[in-house]
Amino acid sequence: MKNKIAVLLFRILIVFLFFQTKMQAQSPYKLKGPVLIRPFGDSITYGIGFTNDWQCPVYEIGQYLCMPPARTGGGYRGWMTIYSFMQDGIVFTTEGYQSGGSNASQWIANTQTHDGYPGWTNEQLLTKAKYASFSDITLVHAGTNDMWQILKNPNPTDAMINQVATSAGASLFTLLNALLQSNPKTYLFVAQIIKVSAPQKGYNSFDYETVNKVIFQYNNYIADNWYNFPPESRARMTLVDMHQTLIPVEDYFGDGIHPNMLGYRKIACSWIRAIQGKKQNQDDPCSGILTADVGKQMIPSKEEMLRMTPAKDKLEQFLKGKPNRN
Repeated sequence: MKNKIAVLLFRILIVFLFFQTKMQAQSPYKLKGPVLIRPFGDSITYGIGFTNDWQCPVYEIGQYLCMPPARTGGGYRGWMTIYSFMQDGIVFTTEGYQSGGSNASQWIANTQTHDGYPGWTNEQLLTKAKYASFSDITLVHAGTNDMWQILKNPNPTDAMINQVATSAGASLFTLLNALLQSNPKTYLFVAQIIKVSAPQKGYNSFDYETVNKVIFQYNNYIADNWYNFPPESRARMTLVDMHQTLIPVEDYFGDGIHPNMLGYRKIACSWIRAIQGKKQNQDDPCSGILTADVGKQMIPSKEEMLRMTPAKDKLEQFLKGKPNRN
């Protein structure tokens, strides 16, 4: 009888510890004041489609260090900065190894630095993930460039789609482990990435529907394998679902890949919600976040929009990581 009671108590203890671990792993980030943020990823982190200094490479170090700063833009980083000025969102500065794509307000607020590398895959980003970091928070939106692998197949099968998504998902997890190890105190907010949209007239066409199938599987891989991380790693990460956050065409730059200013605004609000521990809201991520009318401060004029729009050949070179030296 005593043995049976001991076994029962042992099982109760195991269940209790399991739920304690699970609750700890899912606990939100505790925002206690101003924070140092490291925006990390590819061109969506950089801000392509909403910046007028999209090409300022320093070839020797493979980074983009733009001076003078842009008048507008900055992607989601720019929106987060303006909201901070207006006492919405959160108070923060940023950390990173480059500054391209950042507007003047960001240079004033010291939120211009970031690690967004246009055209880079998860495997390429791994080198940067191992760099020294001191950020309180790391925002990760990465993997979009891994999706293009599927377009090398003229008639991709479901098996091929799954293979590309699985490979990209595994490389993302390697990337996340490196970010955790390079900075023992940082907390990661990891995006299930945005979809792509139909490119507008005048831009290069691509099979966006097939790419979206890979993105769907990639995001599922992230969610399905999240608990493969050790509990101590999961306790330092939050998954942020952005898959349905942007409205096709309406929230996208003409190429169908990058957000426009409205799309980046939604991404900014999604990050703010996550950091503040608010419930996710893909339909209206800015609901309950913003109390000030700050949109006009970020909306460029028609002339500025023309300057922000690169020629198709230059954009293609830029996204491949090979800007034109001429």
